[in-house]
Amino acid sequence: MIRIFCLTVILGSSLVSRGQDTLLLFHPTTYNIQVIQSLRDGGLLMLEGYHILGVYHPGEAYDYTEAEAYLQSMPAASFSLRAIQAELGPDSLFGSNSATAQFRQLFEGSQGALFMGGPDIPPAVYGEPVHLLTSVTDPLRHYVELSFLFHLLGGSQDPAWVPYLEEQKDYLVSGICLGMQSMNVATGGTLIQDIPTELYGLWNAEDILALPTDQMHRNYHDLLNRGCEGPTSYHFHHIMLEKKDFLTRGIGYRDRSAPLVLSSHHQAIEALGKGWQVAARSMDERIIEAISHTKYSHVFAVQFHPEKPGLFDPSIQHPQSCHSTINFQETIKDTDSFTFHQAYWKKLGAILQARRLR
Repeated sequence: MIRIFCLTVILGSSLVSRGQDTLLLFHPTTYNIQVIQSLRDGGLLMLEGYHILGVYHPGEAYDYTEAEAYLQSMPAASFSLRAIQAELGPDSLFGSNSATAQFRQLFEGSQGALFMGGPDIPPAVYGEPVHLLTSVTDPLRHYVELSFLFHLLGGSQDPAWVPYLEEQKDYLVSGICLGMQSMNVATGGTLIQDIPTELYGLWNAEDILALPTDQMHRNYHDLLNRGCEGPTSYHFHHIMLEKKDFLTRGIGYRDRSAPLVLSSHHQAIEALGKGWQVAARSMDERIIEAISHTKYSHVFAVQFHPEKPGLFDPSIQHPQSCHSTINFQETIKDTDSFTFHQAYWKKLGAILQARRLR
């Protein structure tokens, strides 16, 4: 059987094994491909024996000819691309649809799934009107990823649906930022559409920047740009870990730890979908920072960004405001927060290698 690991969602043409297990990467932009390469080449994410198959919908906003050209320039790289051909819309995601046969093929030939960061999910798919600050820019990407996740995990939208993971309970599904939000929405959960306005009643960038640093979930200095190079949207804040969950029991951190994490989001989980428990919260306990599945032990996600190259490359400097820069690694090096980010990827790699050896 051909094995595939799904780092991000969706399928299109025939699966490629080349004598290897296969890892699926949803939304395989050039940047996301480079991120996975960097994690692999730096020894953080163990992908020995894996081919990475990037899966996407041709109707996505991103032009995948750029990613194709990048891969053609690196013929030795263990990557290839595949398009999902299906008509999908908000009313056809949570049940059998025109992509179901492709989803089934992906699942049966794969070892797991990881979903990457990205833009806002259309609120219609979780039954809410559109907030003024919600910006939906890539609906077909969301439709594919949400529908595939529902096929994998099931949800409250159709209690009779039998999740694919009932057949492989140790299948890996993990998500980062948007990926976590998608995993929640796909199972029937909802989202806070804008953290500052909905939770704190703030509408001005100056007021948000005056908040305690642990209540900020992105850097809002970009809204105060005075003609300088655009500041990074990423911001460090602490999180609280739950006892005996995947961030404590799974990667060896104590629940008394409060690691700094790199964050860039204005939306967050509101109501949990079917099957989830909270694995970490913000320091004021108002934002869910990580979730894990109550039934499937290798299904978990984080709201923050452990994948950013600057965390592991001390040469990368980012503008923090018009008058300052930040080096992500310098901020947390020689601390538990740095090893915390490393441990996340080592956990994923260990799961993947165990799946290969079953």
